[in-house]
Amino acid sequence: MSNPVRRTSRADQAWADLAAQLTPAASLARIDAVTARAVTTITVIGVLLTGLGALAAGQFAHRGTARDLAVAAVIAATLAVACALVAQVLTITRRLNPGNLIEVQEWYQRQFGTRARATQAATVLLILAALLAGATAVASLLTA
Repeated sequence: MSNPVRRTSRADQAWADLAAQLTPAASLARIDAVTARAVTTITVIGVLLTGLGALAAGQFAHRGTARDLAVAAVIAATLAVACALVAQVLTITRRLNPGNLIEVQEWYQRQFGTRARATQAATVLLILAALLAGATAVASLLTA
């Protein structure tokens, strides 16, 4: 004999509502939002490098730690934008049969495999670029 089924609690319903949001389409929408944010927040790197007034364009002509860090920050920021843009490449699948759930599942898995990894890389590179830009400003201030 099995135990009687209990009523769904508010907490259980909240978890069920959250689980309902974990659909493949919603997940791809979240990936798109993160990649768009990565592209738009890349301006933070420029603010850290120049907007704080720590570096002037002429300072990049001199060799030193600040210049090396600035170059690394620009490289990391460029790679972050490239990864974010790769994640946003529109894919058109002409031979996908929406009635074939196996094909649909495989399509979403390919999308996640490509787009999620590129989005993660963009986010990590953006964080790295921000840290390098901040270190550039500090190095510049300490050596000025």
